[in-house]
Amino acid sequence: MGVTIPWQPMPGPFGAELAGVDARALDPAALVQASAERQLLVMRGQRFTPGTLQDFAATLGTLDVYPYAEPFPDYPHVVPVIKNPEDKANFGGAWHSDTAYLERPPGLTLLYAVEIPEAGGDTLFADMCGAYEALSPLLRAWLDTLSGHNVSGMVHDTSGAHASVVGEGTRLRVAAASAADHPIVRVHPVTGRPALYVSRIHTEHFNGMTREESLPMIAFLQDFSVRPERCVRLSWQPGTLAIWDNRSVQHNPMNDYHGERREMHRVILQGERPVGRQRQP
Repeated sequence: MGVTIPWQPMPGPFGAELAGVDARALDPAALVQASAERQLLVMRGQRFTPGTLQDFAATLGTLDVYPYAEPFPDYPHVVPVIKNPEDKANFGGAWHSDTAYLERPPGLTLLYAVEIPEAGGDTLFADMCGAYEALSPLLRAWLDTLSGHNVSGMVHDTSGAHASVVGEGTRLRVAAASAADHPIVRVHPVTGRPALYVSRIHTEHFNGMTREESLPMIAFLQDFSVRPERCVRLSWQPGTLAIWDNRSVQHNPMNDYHGERREMHRVILQGERPVGRQRQP
């Protein structure tokens, strides 16, 4: 039987933190529910190997495979995310929700800190439900009717507009290009809250509009969503485990530790196809 979880609120509008408790002693169903309600869970002082991290993640949902980076040879669902001292770019270094260009993007992401620079390397998280709620009713009503065309090529093609965010230290692998149409406003399957589901690095255009027409609104929504009042900042320590809900938050790993090494181990859990508030065109 799992223990009662004494979550402490994180500074900011969402998120919860826990120290002194082994994550594996907690009730998996309670963790999944908490991740939906609190959006970001942070557990300090954990001890995971790639194998035990994969096993733990499997108790929370169906393990998924990230197509564009090499996992550990014996643990196909655990990707080492590394920035070496000589690297300039970091992996995923821009605001986004993981792999929005897949038909079924991940529901949850687990990230475990192995090696952390002396200073820097924090991750920012933004509340996309709060961002939607802060928009005017008229704009919300219009966005409810839109879908976006999300493509992997803007990041994973060498000529893509945001190719630099794949970093240098993480071992990449060749995979087929992916594209998926998803509602700009998706409804969370557990909480029922609507959330903006659009990003500068993944959403190429709104369906029914050109990229030139779409870009100003994509840029506005991205910048509006990540204003400081909607963000929390996670400062990592070795042994920190974070679990976040890709359906309701975006994240951005800071690239402010040049000359130092950072190693994280990542697992993603299968999500569902995003569902909008209205039938998409």
